[in-house]
Amino acid sequence: MKHLLMIVAVLVVPASVWAQVVPPPPPVPTVPAVRVAPVLRLAPLAPLPISPMWIDPAMGDLQVVIAREALESARIAMEDQRVGLEAMAFNEWTQLPVRGDLPELMFAGSGSAYDSGISSLSRRDYERAITRFEQVIEQKSVRADGAMYHKAYALYRLGRASDATTTLAELKKAHAKSAYLKDATVLEAALRESAGQDIDPEQADDDELKLLALNALQHTDPERALPLLEGVLKGANSLKLKQRAIFVLAQSAQPRAREVLMSIAKGGANPDLQRYAIRYVGTGSKKGATSAELRAIYDSTSDADIKRAVIQAWGQSGDLAALGWAASSGNDVAIRSTAVSQISSAGRDNTNASQELWSLYQKEQDRDLKMTILSRLGSLGAADRLSEVIKSEREPEIRRRAIRSLGSMRSDKSGATLADLYTRESDADNKKAIISALGSQNNGEALVAIARKESNMALKREIVSRLSNMSRNKAAMDYMLEIIK
Repeated sequence: MKHLLMIVAVLVVPASVWAQVVPPPPPVPTVPAVRVAPVLRLAPLAPLPISPMWIDPAMGDLQVVIAREALESARIAMEDQRVGLEAMAFNEWTQLPVRGDLPELMFAGSGSAYDSGISSLSRRDYERAITRFEQVIEQKSVRADGAMYHKAYALYRLGRASDATTTLAELKKAHAKSAYLKDATVLEAALRESAGQDIDPEQADDDELKLLALNALQHTDPERALPLLEGVLKGANSLKLKQRAIFVLAQSAQPRAREVLMSIAKGGANPDLQRYAIRYVGTGSKKGATSAELRAIYDSTSDADIKRAVIQAWGQSGDLAALGWAASSGNDVAIRSTAVSQISSAGRDNTNASQELWSLYQKEQDRDLKMTILSRLGSLGAADRLSEVIKSEREPEIRRRAIRSLGSMRSDKSGATLADLYTRESDADNKKAIISALGSQNNGEALVAIARKESNMALKREIVSRLSNMSRNKAAMDYMLEIIK
């Protein structure tokens, strides 16, 4: 009982530590009723080192390892959310058919139902996981084979061996070249071994005990731990347990540990584990994958999610050259957009990232991606580049995006530029965009200056309307008094 209480305490500590240190991730914005492209600027999350102030001095090596795992898992989850939120800003939303009381909402190219199924699986909510995976299968999505495998695993955990076997047979028939077939064979063996035995879903708790033992063994006898970790990865274990085994491998200094991680990252396991391994090898450290190794993984797959994982690894290591190549290569605009977003957060200084994005913009032909680049330039404060676009770009909508991006900066950096552009602008909609941008900056001084010169009464009313809402801006209120007199 004493040992059991110690285990519970260890599992609780990282969560409480994390809750005190890292703020909760921002809420996912509601889906707008019309197509919009909000500009989200979420700061990239750097790896979270363990600081002595975060950890109780009484914690042992095992507890610190688990704390590291909790922090890293949280960082990865928040990084995924950051990328997902940015994707919302630049991609159109698609609403799938309504199921029950709630519609299944997802943006183009995402795996919302699949990810929801994986999440339910990790919580041992097998019934809900099965429902989600069935949605993916019915939609015939690119993740249908993975959904079939995970559905079979959930059925296995529920003790429904016959249904699980049937689902695995359907997987083999429908997806003869699936990367999940090797796992399916292992699961079939486990099903045969458990034939006639009752499976208790609560057996999943054994996963935690196994990982605690492996964590401890990794510190006391790392050579002995490696084959055991490999056994976990090859067995009919839960995805959560396998992912945590990858985490333990990533902490090892053993050359064999890197070999195993690189093998998984290169496709030696199912895509769910491959994406997870890429996150850990793409650190830019001596133990991590080289840019060339990541490029080989990128080129070897047609799986969009694997490509995105590699792009995020390049972003994590600050490899602007590789990101620039990914942003300008291939026909999948969504993947290229991911690379563009990573460029803006990967640069060690804004100048290099801005230069890379500007180089891409000058060669880019896709209209939507050009607008995405302009939004990222705005987040980097590249006022001179945006001004150049506004002055030279012929397409009004692209110019308006550049104006909005310029307006998103601090007024002391862009206010004078916007006011000057207003006097040169002939398009009424673009003038309104400049007015809106100055209003967002609460730049009453610049708005008053252009109001004094504006002869178009419709535009002047627009300016005055903006100024009337700036009750704390002296220039705006003085101008209101001037009008009244």
